[in-house]
Amino acid sequence: MIYIGFSTKTNRLYVRILCRHFRHVAPIIVTKHGCIIYQFVSKKQISLITIKHKDLKILELFGWKFIKYDGKFIPQQSKKPVNCVQWTKQACGIKNIFIQTPDSLFKYLNK
Repeated sequence: MIYIGFSTKTNRLYVRILCRHFRHVAPIIVTKHGCIIYQFVSKKQISLITIKHKDLKILELFGWKFIKYDGKFIPQQSKKPVNCVQWTKQACGIKNIFIQTPDSLFKYLNK
């Protein structure tokens, strides 16, 4: 099962200017023993963060929203994504070029 998590907080100035509500997005893979968050750090670095199922509720208290995604997860990509939205789109196989911000991805997945 795949969840896509949206956060309202970030440290990057240009993201605060360009994005309205949601400012970060990360795919989350749910396994039997816990969850793995694929956190976009920079163009060349994706961090894997292992958490437990109950930690998703704690993240919700800190402003994260989660959407269940019913698609395949493709962790190996040939292209290097520039931001977290492109990373999530490539990992989930979404090919809509008009999705550029976390808000537009959130609206696309809620349809």
